[in-house]
Amino acid sequence: MKKELFIIFGILLPVTSGCTTVQNSKSRISLGRVSGGAHRGDVQPPKALASAASAGTPLGTPVASSLPVVSDKPSRPASEVVPSAEPCQPLNLKASGGGGVNATPPVTSPSNAYVVTKFFRPCMTRNEAPGIVRNSAWLAMGFPCSGGEGRVDWKGSNYQRPKLVELILANDCPMGPPDQQALKLLANRELGIPIEATVGAYTPFMVQFWEIPSLRESDVGYSIALRDTEGLTTTWGKMIKGEALRIVLIGRENAWTQTDQLYMVEADILITAKNRFRLKPATVKVMTAKDIEEARTRCEALRPARNCTGVFQL
Repeated sequence: MKKELFIIFGILLPVTSGCTTVQNSKSRISLGRVSGGAHRGDVQPPKALASAASAGTPLGTPVASSLPVVSDKPSRPASEVVPSAEPCQPLNLKASGGGGVNATPPVTSPSNAYVVTKFFRPCMTRNEAPGIVRNSAWLAMGFPCSGGEGRVDWKGSNYQRPKLVELILANDCPMGPPDQQALKLLANRELGIPIEATVGAYTPFMVQFWEIPSLRESDVGYSIALRDTEGLTTTWGKMIKGEALRIVLIGRENAWTQTDQLYMVEADILITAKNRFRLKPATVKVMTAKDIEEARTRCEALRPARNCTGVFQL
């Protein structure tokens, strides 16, 4: 009887304890395989996950890690990357006679008021257009008396019938534009030169040889003279009534430059007051070797002889 009671008690004991040995083993295996749980064969989790688990963070919650994050999104092609600013400012330059763009200084302004003689940092835009770096420097040449206030010297007792008239184109005569700030504004409007660009120098054109084609007058120097009867009567009479006198000026930039250029300028002289005039440039060009030789020949034909070699030598 006692033996039978022990057998019955042994059968009922596991049931009252809640699980069997096999069930306990299965429960441990099941718990070890839930999300975030460690089990045999797993790689040791990062410290961040371990600390999160110890702090009571629910399993499966994202935890910040110090490891670099590698995105599976493909990187953007380099050709599609657009810079935040275009460092090369395109210029508004007129086409040359051959159809190309005249991007090499000297560059004459559309108004013929000045000439750009040098770009210190020229560049090409992504569209292969000539340009200039925004914060770089450039040089320009202006024309004396184009800002007015040219001096008229006349000899005799009658202003309308003088014995000699001289129109002085000195280097200290006002240029137009009158200063660097006015030059920058005009160059920005006409050529697209950035306002940020610095005008390194703004120097005057130095007249070394002049001609009056209508009167067949010419000479060296910067004093345009009316000397013969036709000039002092007919031409001067028209000028004081407001008619312009077309002249040709040959000279160079009044500065120490790396390249020495001779320029030929066609311009009009307009009388603005009794003893004042203004020069209005009409065309400006860099002289070719042929232009220089022809002008030198005309100079050497003057009598008495002038120092033509000093004027036209490059």
